Amino acid sequence: MKTRPVIATTAAIAVTFMLAWDAGHADTTELLSKCTICHGENGVSVEPAYPTIAGIPVEVQVDAMRGYRDGKRDCGPVSRMCKITEPLTDEEILYLSEYFAAFEFVPAEQDFDPDLAAEGAFLHEDFCEVCHGDSPEDSDRSILHGQWKDYLVYSLNQYRIGARKQPPSMRRQTEKLSERDIQALVNFYASYSEDNDWQSDR
Repeated sequence: MKTRPVIATTAAIAVTFMLAWDAGHADTTELLSKCTICHGENGVSVEPAYPTIAGIPVEVQVDAMRGYRDGKRDCGPVSRMCKITEPLTDEEILYLSEYFAAFEFVPAEQDFDPDLAAEGAFLHEDFCEVCHGDSPEDSDRSILHGQWKDYLVYSLNQYRIGARKQPPSMRRQTEKLSERDIQALVNFYASYSEDNDWQSDR
């Protein structure tokens, strides 16, 4: 599990990288502001429609931004995402991904249905845990525990109907989900916080 000293070390490495990158590029402030206006300072979102991207693995962020830029990933109701990523170079995408990945993921404070969350805990174990882990620190892919419900409902439905590109292994899992399953999963993820981990109560 990732610890705070490791996170601090990772952030320090990212700062060093940023300073080196800044030396050869005129203005990174504008580039970052295009992301933080929706995803929040340091990538910690305060808006349910926009995911927190702080702490998301670099390769996951790179894949997502390239997908938006190259038209292989649907921007859905947030069309500005495609407009923002369209002019980005691979170097800029890597810079942004490493920048936000260096910050600690902060679970969103949101309401949840305890009964649905209890159902979702078992669904997560069966369908999602192998890649997404049992906490933000344990995830090899996108972080689901503590992510905003609204964003997850939209994303999971996109995956379930095949509207968003995904690995075959994930497609086999998401196409099995019902609407209730999705609601149960997102309520389970919404129930996660550093002080209330459903996994430890089971």
